[in-house]
Amino acid sequence: MSTNYLSAASVRTKNPAGVIATCGLMIMFDGYDLVVYGAVAPALLKESAWALNPAMVGRAAALTLVGMLLGALFAGTMADRIGRRKVVLLSLAGFSAMMIASAMTPNFLAFEITRFFAGLGLGALLPTVTALVLEFSPPQRRAQANSLSFLGYLIGGIISGLMGILLLETYGWRPLMLIGGLPLILLPIFMRFLPESPEWLASKGRQAEADGICDTYGLQRIVPHAKIQKGGVGALFSEGRLVSTLNAWGIHFCSLLLTFGMVNWLPTIMNKMGYDISSALSFSVMLNVGAAIGILIGGRFADKGNVKVVVAVLFAVGAASIFALTVNKGPLLYAFVALAGAGTIGTQILANVLVGRLYPVHIRGTGLGFSLAVGRLGGIAGPMIGGLVLQRGLAPEWNFYIFGSVALVGLMLTILTLLYRTSGDARV
Repeated sequence: MSTNYLSAASVRTKNPAGVIATCGLMIMFDGYDLVVYGAVAPALLKESAWALNPAMVGRAAALTLVGMLLGALFAGTMADRIGRRKVVLLSLAGFSAMMIASAMTPNFLAFEITRFFAGLGLGALLPTVTALVLEFSPPQRRAQANSLSFLGYLIGGIISGLMGILLLETYGWRPLMLIGGLPLILLPIFMRFLPESPEWLASKGRQAEADGICDTYGLQRIVPHAKIQKGGVGALFSEGRLVSTLNAWGIHFCSLLLTFGMVNWLPTIMNKMGYDISSALSFSVMLNVGAAIGILIGGRFADKGNVKVVVAVLFAVGAASIFALTVNKGPLLYAFVALAGAGTIGTQILANVLVGRLYPVHIRGTGLGFSLAVGRLGGIAGPMIGGLVLQRGLAPEWNFYIFGSVALVGLMLTILTLLYRTSGDARV
């Protein structure tokens, strides 16, 4: 079902910013649970009873990403079928329970299993909540709203680094995993305040419910057309979308490889380069601080219609700063790490906006879900690359050579998007 919009029939009683903030809070826990693994990785390598090597630690990170791939793959389609709200809440409860389970595992095999199932929930949450944020955001500020909500991801990453500095050496890695279960306590609040997407309700013929939510939040009412549009996976390749869909998948592959390669291994790499564990974790904090600054600035430019240019620039910044980490050992190192955060995590967050603008609402969840799912293959490769480089005894700087090269590939793929516009492009 295609839709256009009509002015709201009544004065709103709730602010849609509250929905975006709620989504941002859930994304914060998603970010914490993802990034905390990089903080605990050095401690896992020192877990004498488990006798782990870097390749094994990298494998556990990769299994999380395998779960995220499957979660993203099915969640987008399920969200388009049963609604955004149900998928978001089930995903949040699932990965939170698995974080608690991870903290209680008696051996590494059990740890890997819990990380895989946590990945299912983590991967399902991201594309679903992204679609929800875009649908509740003002049309002229959607990139900025998406960036602000994804500050939650970066705050979660910063918290994980700070908790690592405060707790890791004294109490070990288990309390850091246990903290990731806190969303279970807040689940009743999320159930009360998170509404369903009115665009999804309208697409399912539930017009009265859609109108009620639009009026409550001051959104424009959705007017359905009589024409029924084809949905599902096939629609991602029809109506001129083949090239843009494949390009989106490549961009997500590169951005997720960079994000999870750097997030999972930066503290360990810096530790191997001679920094103590507290200093190494401070680089993880700076990576997320740089990403936060990058998406705030990038989001403002993206809302002016320049999201493709912004993503290309961020890929270029990521490549240059990552290569710089191989040669700079002085006071500028923190600045280069911050720029690397903008060019990796920041790129990934705004890449979601770019991909969202390629699809209309009836396949937006499917489009984002499948693109992120394919991108998870890059996310799986990133941690494995880091583990293999260290396992083979290569200089830790080789990780940066590889990640910098991937950023250059992402830059070229993003430049390609400037050369075409498909009939399926949708201003989100």
